[in-house]
Amino acid sequence: MFINNESNLLFQDLKECTAHIKKTKALKVSLFVNLIYVVITILCFFIVPYFTPLENTIIANDYRIFYQSAQTILADPEQLYILPDYNMPFRYLPFFSLLFLPYTFIPFEVGFVIHTFLLGIFQTGSFYLIYIVSTHFYNTKYNTKVRSDLLFLVLMAPLQVPMIMMGQISHIFIFLMLIVLLLIENARKKRYYIKYQYIAIGLILGLGISFKPYAILILPLLAKLFISLAGKRIKIDFGILFTLLLGLGISHIINLIYFFTYPGFGQEFLNINITAQIINYPSSSLTRIISVVFESFSIEAIVMIILTFILYGFIYSVYLITPSEKINYPSYFGMVILLVMIVFTDSWFLNFLIWFMLVFPGLFRYEDEINLISSESLKKKLKISNFITYKIIYYSIVYFTAGVVIGLTIFPTDPILPFFLIILYFNLLGRLFRNH
Repeated sequence: MFINNESNLLFQDLKECTAHIKKTKALKVSLFVNLIYVVITILCFFIVPYFTPLENTIIANDYRIFYQSAQTILADPEQLYILPDYNMPFRYLPFFSLLFLPYTFIPFEVGFVIHTFLLGIFQTGSFYLIYIVSTHFYNTKYNTKVRSDLLFLVLMAPLQVPMIMMGQISHIFIFLMLIVLLLIENARKKRYYIKYQYIAIGLILGLGISFKPYAILILPLLAKLFISLAGKRIKIDFGILFTLLLGLGISHIINLIYFFTYPGFGQEFLNINITAQIINYPSSSLTRIISVVFESFSIEAIVMIILTFILYGFIYSVYLITPSEKINYPSYFGMVILLVMIVFTDSWFLNFLIWFMLVFPGLFRYEDEINLISSESLKKKLKISNFITYKIIYYSIVYFTAGVVIGLTIFPTDPILPFFLIILYFNLLGRLFRNH
């Protein structure tokens, strides 16, 4: 994909990131803490069964469902979305289950250990991608305590702990979306010469959609890669459009084969993602709060659809009026994750790590832009905006348990995070609009 000179440049950027870690004590500690998360998870996996069955805990909960889905898609594909052994709804595309097939050829326990180590590796890889995109495409300088502290959280965010414990695949999804961001930014600034980068964007985003189907909402944000304005005329680069769609199509060939082979799959997949509800778990969504207030969970699907159209409409409208060179892609990717957390009925606080990791490379562009503003009153407002964003990040990454505990003991859902997310959504939407 890279030619020699450019691969050397990428290698230099990776070495630069490694050097930054080596010279920064807190980052070295963060890297070590990330390893501790992995080791503690594996120890808990083998020790906890002596006191209580793993099925009574969160340990390996999601990994078990993925493992079962891989067994099912070969043995009895028609049971993929309705297998009674699942203890939570299975919401993924068929290709996702096939990716888990290698685990079924080894013991469940060995597979979980390997999977846990892989999550740690993907988290570290994501750190490198974030550092490269932020420093070389957004010119971020980590010269303030706030910036340094947030960079440390990329590696050792405590929010990771339940995700690793459950065997989630969010770390892999984050890594894939950061590669997409790197390729998009490189298409604009051409730091590296990458062959077939547009087909790679479609392919990797398509793979990400198999991991997290809601990532399909990112797809329209690729429009400006092949659509531009020449005066009052709209110009479409059909070559780029074709290669993007080709990559996307290749990534979903297996999904399409399964959907055509088993016609019921499509309806079951939609039903499980729109109407399936986990009532006894503290959702982070406004949709769940509305259904609790009105004591009607039957309205969740329609509320979710209405809110999605409204909130995504705001995001996409700002995207369309923003010149290509001004688009802060990490922020737009992050807005999609915020939307999902706000509207999707069974969205969890864990998704905040996805938001944080994706939005991070473009997060400090807003702070840097303050220095270009002459109005003191506007500067003050924008500084307050940054302050609000950072405080919500600290709560959601470090102190996230408060709303979860209330949701599990007092109120039937998380009563704190949804309102923080709404504030964050409109705060960032305002910044995106101001910079259009």
